[in-house]
Amino acid sequence: MTSPSYVFVIDVICGIAGAMVIAPLVLYLSRPWTARRDNLFSILGEETLMQYYKRFHPESKPIQREVKAIFRRDFNRNYGRRHYLFPIALLALLTGVTAVAAAQTLMASQQIGSHPYKLPWIVLSALAGGFTWVINDLIGRFRRHDFTVSDIYISVFRVLIAAPFGWAFAELVKRADIGVPLAFLLGAFPTGTLLLIARRLAGRKLGVSENPGPGSLEIAELQSMTKANAERFFDEGISAAVQLAYADPVDLTIRTNFDFNYVIDCVSQALLWIYLPLPNSIASNLEDRTKRLAKCPLRGAQEAANLVDDLGKGKPEAIGTLNDIAAALAMSPASLQTTLEQVAHDPYTRFIRKTWR
Repeated sequence: MTSPSYVFVIDVICGIAGAMVIAPLVLYLSRPWTARRDNLFSILGEETLMQYYKRFHPESKPIQREVKAIFRRDFNRNYGRRHYLFPIALLALLTGVTAVAAAQTLMASQQIGSHPYKLPWIVLSALAGGFTWVINDLIGRFRRHDFTVSDIYISVFRVLIAAPFGWAFAELVKRADIGVPLAFLLGAFPTGTLLLIARRLAGRKLGVSENPGPGSLEIAELQSMTKANAERFFDEGISAAVQLAYADPVDLTIRTNFDFNYVIDCVSQALLWIYLPLPNSIASNLEDRTKRLAKCPLRGAQEAANLVDDLGKGKPEAIGTLNDIAAALAMSPASLQTTLEQVAHDPYTRFIRKTWR
């Protein structure tokens, strides 16, 4: 293969690698992001939005006939696509510079052209590992339609730390023959794993213990709440049920990129949870508490309010259900009914019921 052919192949490979970093972001913002936004707009009608502003933005006093237009304006101002532009520009800049530097380094290694600058192999290897993780993460997020502005900043951060981390770890092993492959392999680790390894190595060298992680999260005990989803809420400052119960569901939907209905369901469960303090013999065990609640025909605050409505109508099946739940939770029927009425009258429960309809 002649030198011009080498140049062409190197340029094409580096160009495609760079395009694979940016393409998932552009494709997501072109259609999936718009579809998610429009779906949210379709769920929130005028009455729901009036309740939303009353609960979460009482300083705004929109007129009902104008509330949809006001919400669209507020949404675009706070969460619009323009918030993605700066982190994407940063990522594109880093990608372009790295792609050019990688191409020049590869050409210099083949003695092609007259490029005076080339990266050390260990740096190039670490950057390649970092971009391997970034591309894999971005493609996975595009498939799930799961991009937030913070996720793009994390990708930028991942590229920035790839070279110093790869070099540092290679220096620790003091083995020149494995330094380059080690830098690549470490670069391909997830950011959290890489930082965890760094903390453990540094702690071992300095004789200090690493900071503990979030540990067991209370919200992880809710129904349909996976560990990954609980950690996603934790990343947004939500770890306790009471925080989730009174969080702004629209804001939480955008920041976590969860489906709005899923967020509402989690909020509904958290609302019911905080109103049902079980006896110490039961509440001391979160798993046991969750199992007992799961056996009851009460998923969340919305179902509790529906049961209160049926009790008010004197439906015999509702009375039987109340007695069954009271027995499962070791409460008297009268105490349980009082508690459920408090749940039903909570303003946030009213908002959830209005939204769900």
